Amino acid sequence: MKAVIMPGFSQLNIVINPTREVTREGLISVVMPWLYAPWPQASEKGIAETQVEGETLRAMLIGLAASYKAAKVDFQPLHPETNDLDFDYDVSVNGASYLSLENGLDTKLQSDDSVKIDMLWRWDG
Repeated sequence: MKAVIMPGFSQLNIVINPTREVTREGLISVVMPWLYAPWPQASEKGIAETQVEGETLRAMLIGLAASYKAAKVDFQPLHPETNDLDFDYDVSVNGASYLSLENGLDTKLQSDDSVKIDMLWRWDG
């Protein structure tokens, strides 16, 4: 599936298989540079377009984690032992927490779905 990624300060805003033009309009202009690491050419435009294997939210998270790992960035939203969302992240689809979705992380993503991945900042060392 095609994913258009718009990094924010501490989140990734993603549109799946967009049927319309995707822009950064309305998004914060301060972006952590490492969020562009897998797609360095995208930092100028502010949007990264990529292909992700699979059709589910879980597949997308696995694909994004692999892209960041290849860029040597620690981004692992799924806990390796439980294969569930790690407590350092929060994910929503079309504004609804993945926890409220009937199939949770195994929800099939549709064209124009909006996914938000928040990286939760922890200051406990």
